[in-house]
Amino acid sequence: MSMEISANSRLANRILRRLGQFARINRNVAADVGGTRVAVPVSAGLMAELTEPWMLALLRQLMALSPGTFVDVGVNLGQTLIKTKAIDPARRYVGFEPNPVCVHYVEELLAANGWPNCQIVPAGLGASSGIVTLELYNGRSGDSSASIVEGFRPGEAVSFRKTVAILGAADLPDDLLAPPVGVIKIDVEGAEADVIDALAPVIVRDRPLITMEILPCYDDSRNDRIARQARIEARLAAADYRILRVLHAGQGGGFAFEPLETIGIHGDLALCEYVMCPAERVAELTAG
Repeated sequence: MSMEISANSRLANRILRRLGQFARINRNVAADVGGTRVAVPVSAGLMAELTEPWMLALLRQLMALSPGTFVDVGVNLGQTLIKTKAIDPARRYVGFEPNPVCVHYVEELLAANGWPNCQIVPAGLGASSGIVTLELYNGRSGDSSASIVEGFRPGEAVSFRKTVAILGAADLPDDLLAPPVGVIKIDVEGAEADVIDALAPVIVRDRPLITMEILPCYDDSRNDRIARQARIEARLAAADYRILRVLHAGQGGGFAFEPLETIGIHGDLALCEYVMCPAERVAELTAG
């Protein structure tokens, strides 16, 4: 089975997304994702981008090693949902997404494909429940760079703001994250430490594999980002997890792991993807 997202799908994605921006057309486009045919909605100018073939390969490896629920924190337009269901259509999937525009789009994506065992929670996940402000950039209602961390992107103009909900671990339904949880994906534009805090009981209980984007600190003046990194490292160290950087730049659909003692300070956007792995599973994950 192909591990690549086809070039034709990427071209169709660009063309239809541009058309959708102007005509606001609503339709489904067929795409090949790792050898699986997927219906991708074009709706009100939104379309999930079928990019990052290396992520498809990474998820395939993580899911093969860790059966159980796939928890997706930061669903956006369902980019990871598409890959997850292309790999294992029967896998239980729970996604958290605070942006109501994205939630509506993902509901259309689910309806178009009829995927079973999917639950979308229309809220973010954090250390405690509350109402927060989501800042969006680039004028896009489905902006994947949106953040609930105020001023997370200094120097970039905020296009608009939305009031959204965040759920804390104490307020989650008892069965939502019932064991076993096998894989967790976190992509929340600066709020990673809060998500790790919220999921700490699940991490200790099930010891899932965690794939996470952590954007760079750039330099030692970014005390806010450095402090968040330190919180993540401390929480994972307490759970006896190890940090593996995912090296994927220039490797097409391939990737490699680089063990790290600390995330450190850097400014390379190609070095922002990590797998957090239980210490007892590092050899298993990195074998071959």
